[in-house]
Amino acid sequence: MTHSAGPPTRGRRRPDLRHWLRPQSPQTLVFGICVSVGGLAGGARWALDGGGIWKALGMVGVGVLGVLIVLSYFVNLDKR
Repeated sequence: MTHSAGPPTRGRRRPDLRHWLRPQSPQTLVFGICVSVGGLAGGARWALDGGGIWKALGMVGVGVLGVLIVLSYFVNLDKR
């Protein structure tokens, strides 16, 4: 049995789409921290000012998305 060296030939392997969902750069970590702090603080501030519950929940949702980005960065870092 012979093994060929180098990358696989064209069309043998499809690209892994999960690669794009894994945050790998420190810039992504900083982005996630900024989004989470801005979303959570903005949602709390909006709710305290009486600006409407739906907009406040939307901002908190953005903050939760930022927290998920930060957590996935550290999970991916642990796997590498």
